[in-house]
Amino acid sequence: MRLKCLSVLLILWVLSPGVAWAGKEVYDLIHYAPPAPWKGTAWQRDDSIKNILGYTMTDPATRSYCQIFLVRSTTSKGSVDADFASEWQELVVKNYKATEPARVTDTAEENGWKVKSGVATFAFSGGTSIAILTTISGYTRATSIVAVTSSEQFTPAIQELLGSVELKRPPVTAAAPAKAGATATAKPTALQGYMDYSPFTKTWTWKLRYPPPQ
Repeated sequence: MRLKCLSVLLILWVLSPGVAWAGKEVYDLIHYAPPAPWKGTAWQRDDSIKNILGYTMTDPATRSYCQIFLVRSTTSKGSVDADFASEWQELVVKNYKATEPARVTDTAEENGWKVKSGVATFAFSGGTSIAILTTISGYTRATSIVAVTSSEQFTPAIQELLGSVELKRPPVTAAAPAKAGATATAKPTALQGYMDYSPFTKTWTWKLRYPPPQ
């Protein structure tokens, strides 16, 4: 089993909560397209956990699963590194008991936003699963997307949701002034990437600026 080409295409844009646009939905700062039905089955949407919106799919035939979580933004801790470290402990270590350190990407920055991603494996139900955390920090806010899966068959669903994400810079305040040249919306190519990971060998590669879909 090989998890490959897990694209993290992060396009920054935020709309008001609860407003749909161009077939997308909005959760706090994250404007996204929900995962499409998989083999004719709709993903289970769950908003029962405070400050988290989740999507879950399972395949009884292979006993595999995938979960994608959108996390409500919080006040930034002052840097994307601090935000990522805090989110990693709270969202990955605490929930999945991942013991290996996060293998992280270099920080990408554009238009006042910074993004950092990390990956680790964890044991689940007698097998190996992978957890991917992507944290976006800027303008005194930080938000994250978490994806966990045990099978490469769900890779396209993760790719498509992440590739649909758009955020918009929050209103300018004294605490979060706009940077010179920053625009209200941005689609930074610097925040595109893909990851190739093998849970068997626990090796992975990550490259920024993955060519966007044509």
